[in-house]
Amino acid sequence: MYSGECSALRSPVFLSPHFLWLRMRKPALLIVLLFCFATPAFAACTITLRWDDEPPYFMVRQDKVVGIDAALVREAMRRLGCELTLEKLPWARALIELREGRVDMLSGAYRTPEREDYAHYSTVVGLVSPNLLFIRRSGEEGFNFSGLKELLESDFRLGAQIDVSYSDEYSTLVQNPDYEKNIQYLSRRESLWRMLARDRIDGLIASKLTGLYEIRELGLDDRIAPSSLVISDKPAYFMFSKESVDVEFVSDFDLVLQSMLDDGTYETIVNQHVCALSQSEQAAGNALSPCPLTVR
Repeated sequence: MYSGECSALRSPVFLSPHFLWLRMRKPALLIVLLFCFATPAFAACTITLRWDDEPPYFMVRQDKVVGIDAALVREAMRRLGCELTLEKLPWARALIELREGRVDMLSGAYRTPEREDYAHYSTVVGLVSPNLLFIRRSGEEGFNFSGLKELLESDFRLGAQIDVSYSDEYSTLVQNPDYEKNIQYLSRRESLWRMLARDRIDGLIASKLTGLYEIRELGLDDRIAPSSLVISDKPAYFMFSKESVDVEFVSDFDLVLQSMLDDGTYETIVNQHVCALSQSEQAAGNALSPCPLTVR
């Protein structure tokens, strides 16, 4: 949880003066804050970041959570002088926890009017990986859908994760019961991949990088492939709880994130994960964007 704690900031040059004023909700915390300012130290923070198995953004290697987003946020918090804790949650539950202020930060979030009521968004855009429709390879030849609306008006059986917004169009279309009845909702994407392989659904939406990684890890890359249908290529953002994180902290986070883009740290982190995936996919004869991937 984002809270006032005492410690020296390692990179205060990036911080705005507002960063020193943290949201205090209990008198006891106010006493802690006054103690901090009475000592030769800066106010610091603890940020709780939601994660789940979403390679190459989050994954477990040798009992440690690693991946693009894990590395980016760790480095950003190091520069901000913040402690980082990780909490594993499915997406739908994470949105509830963020809204209530029990989780401070999510990554890979699209902007929606509903979420803007309870969340701040970062403004710096780095990695862009489009959301694609994945289908069985056996159905590639007959696949001729040109849009999501056309897809949902057919008898196509779409798999989707609960409370995930894949695009503005998707969020609008699923409000229509005539379209939603053709959608199979589950909380875990791994189950949807297996359903697709077993012909229980006809396709599912996933980030290009995540989809390619997961079907390879599940041994399903000979049966499942990305289709030609791009659901969204708009950027995803880091999202912060309005209940636990002040907008000034988000501004400071953006300054640090931009500095990571400017000094090459962002691209280095991305390429450490994407290039290895790109090389393995090319070796298998699958098409993937050349390394490095688009980093803005």
